[in-house]
Amino acid sequence: MPHSVEAAFQGAKISDAEYIVVRGTLRFDHKLLPKTDWEHQQDTPPMTRIPVTLQGLSLSRAGFDVPFDRKVTLEVACLGPWCASANNGDVLAFVARGLSGYVLETNPCGGFLFGNPSPAMLKKVSACFQGKDCTPPKR
Repeated sequence: MPHSVEAAFQGAKISDAEYIVVRGTLRFDHKLLPKTDWEHQQDTPPMTRIPVTLQGLSLSRAGFDVPFDRKVTLEVACLGPWCASANNGDVLAFVARGLSGYVLETNPCGGFLFGNPSPAMLKKVSACFQGKDCTPPKR
């Protein structure tokens, strides 16, 4: 399935976890991201957990209007030598709420984190949330 807000929304919808869609600012120590080691692929960790702060607005049926300011665990997955990336700044995030806190997953193929979301992405995820067409694009 192509990585898109529609695909992320559908993945969150069928998950057993409860997800909150947040548009906001992600802040963390960029030096904690895993380093890809092409020569020694076995040394690349399959998962790195990084404490982050996510501050912004979460999605309701009326739009992005519910304040969200939380500590979140960013789970950065690596598949072999390929690792997900993340940056400080403006994001659209699908955050899972669990017993141990809030978790934001990303992987080399996409995941639940979108940097610098476009107005079209925000409009589409709002439409998905309202029960309108949410079919992932075919590529």
